[in-house]
Amino acid sequence: MNTHLRERVETLIQQYTEVTLGTCGQAGPQISFVSCELRDHDLFLYVPRNSDHLFNLEGQLEIVLLTPMWKLDGQAVLADDVAAPYGWQTAVHVHPRRFTILAADGQSTIDF
Repeated sequence: MNTHLRERVETLIQQYTEVTLGTCGQAGPQISFVSCELRDHDLFLYVPRNSDHLFNLEGQLEIVLLTPMWKLDGQAVLADDVAAPYGWQTAVHVHPRRFTILAADGQSTIDF
């Protein structure tokens, strides 16, 4: 990805510390608010350990993240080597595939 686009995406992501996470899997469709953080160009989610999202991610890595300004489609994997801010959370590393900027005058999409 070119540097200008990466910086634009990262600027938009950093405006939020909480996103809506959507997963689907053996626990069925799940949607909830989770904490997020951008670390060294990598996006991490902090999901409660008792969340059905984690059960879904065991068999289906596809996720959707949503904020009022953007939508991200991608895959998520547990990040065992990353410490979550709280003991009741699990760190999840997001691998983006498509980033859609939501604007009043239309949408623009960036594929990774």
